[in-house]
Order: sequence, then C-alpha cells, then structure tokens
Amino acid sequence: MASTDESVSLLLSMGFDKKSSQRALEISGGNVERAVEYLLSGNTINMDGATANTNFGVTNNSSQSSLLVQSDISQYSNPLGRSACTAIALTLAYNSIGQLGDGASPESVIDATLLSRSITDGINFYRELSENNSSGLEHSSVEDILVACSGKDNGIISSLSLLPNSPRQGILSNTSANQHMGLEALLTQCQMDSSESYIAVVITKTPETVLAIIPTHSAASNTNAKFILIDSHPRPQQLAPHFPKGSYALFHPTLSSLVASLREIFPLTELGDGVPELMQMMYNSFDVYPFQPG
Repeated sequence: MASTDESVSLLLSMGFDKKSSQRALEISGGNVERAVEYLLSGNTINMDGATANTNFGVTNNSSQSSLLVQSDISQYSNPLGRSACTAIALTLAYNSIGQLGDGASPESVIDATLLSRSITDGINFYRELSENNSSGLEHSSVEDILVACSGKDNGIISSLSLLPNSPRQGILSNTSANQHMGLEALLTQCQMDSSESYIAVVITKTPETVLAIIPTHSAASNTNAKFILIDSHPRPQQLAPHFPKGSYALFHPTLSSLVASLREIFPLTELGDGVPELMQMMYNSFDVYPFQPG
C-alpha cells in the first residue's frame, strides 16, 4: 500500500522525519499505527532503506528457529484485513488447536494452506463482527470479540475455551522487578494451567495481535514438541534470516527461543527519562489470552 501524503504529514506532525516516515509506512502496509510502533521500536532506517536494529535485548534468533512456513498473503492482502489481526489470530487458533489436540504433529497441521485459509476466514469473521456491531470493532481486542460473540452460536469462539484466571497482563521490561510479568513467565504459567497437549495463546500489544502455539508442561518434554509463532503481519525487516514477506509460522525448539522472536516483534520501548514510570509500563504492557479446545 503506497504511503499517502496525509499519513506522512501525520507522522511528520509527531516529530518523525519524512524519509523514515515514508519507509515505515511502506513496511507497515500503509497502516499509520503500525508505522508509529515501528518508528518507536528502536529500529533506525538508513538512507538506502536498509534497517539497523537497535532494540534492547534483541539477539539474532536464527539458530533457534528451525522452520519457517510462509503464505504469499497477509492480512494486508485484503483492504478490510488491516484491522483484523485479532479475529485472524482467533481463527488460526481454532483451525490449529483442535487438530493438534487429536495428536497430529505441528508440522503436518500448520502449513501454508492453513495460513492462507485462516487469513481469509479471519477477515470474513472480522467483517461479520463489524457488520453486527453498531460501534464498530476496528483494532478490536480479544475481549471485544468474546463479548460480541457472547450468547451466539459462533463456531470459532464456541470451540475455544479460555483458561482460568485469564486474560493475563504482562509488561515488557529489562528490570528484574517485573520478570514475573514478562513474556516467558506468563507463557510458562499458561503451560502449567492446562492438561491438553497444546494450547493457543493469543498475544496482543496494541495495535498488533499474534498467536503462539505452545505445548503444555506435560507435553513439552517430548523431543518433537514445537513452540510456534503464527503471525498475519509481514515482517520484511525482522526475524532474520527469514524476513517473512507474508503471513508465517515460525517453529522453535524451546520456549526461550519463541520468546526471543516475540521480543523482536514486540520490543521494549524506552520513552525517555521525562516520561512517568506508570506511563512507561502502560505503553509496554501486553495481554495474554490462553485457549484450549472447548
């Protein structure tokens, strides 16, 4: 999607320079909110368009991500899909977790066909939700969708069961004081709270939502267990050496390697010394919705 003069002007008014704004809009498919996230994430865009990553605590995770499955399409392939990532993530959870619960291997279930089908089905799901909600559901949260589907016979939501004590809120942080609310701590807790083989964890850091498929504590010791990041957003400047240009599923051998990938796409953002600590924490907060088959 081409960068529009209006979108560039909006980013310029926020203090970003023109070339970086244009490049960020190209990378984000024209989505201004994603462009802002990208510009604030610590990535710097060189004059030739290349990207140098300066995120805190991010390391090259290529040796720990063994398999990339990719579809040619992403949520931005359809104009309506730009705000549909939460509905798509729930659709991906529905399309994958039931089959994994039946004992199938992750590699046999999660392929390019499943990704493409889930993108299409998720956008249709989002369209239906938007048409039936007078206030609209743009950039809707999982909570918004659960409320919108409450009391209705929706095949996707009725097939997923939210784990107790959910949703769970976490904070991206480099300090030990907040480690218990970090990505790895919360995902480990989710692993221990289900007796199923795999659970689907929908993770939202506004304005983006992704899905993690992880084995539960009892299944994680299996040598064939995989920790999978599934994302409807293209990441052409991230997740080296893969740089996925469409929707993708990235398979990891351990929870720690999955968390490293999540930290790359959801980096800690330092807002500066003049910003109150509470606001820093709010900006770096994320929500976790762990589901098992309903």
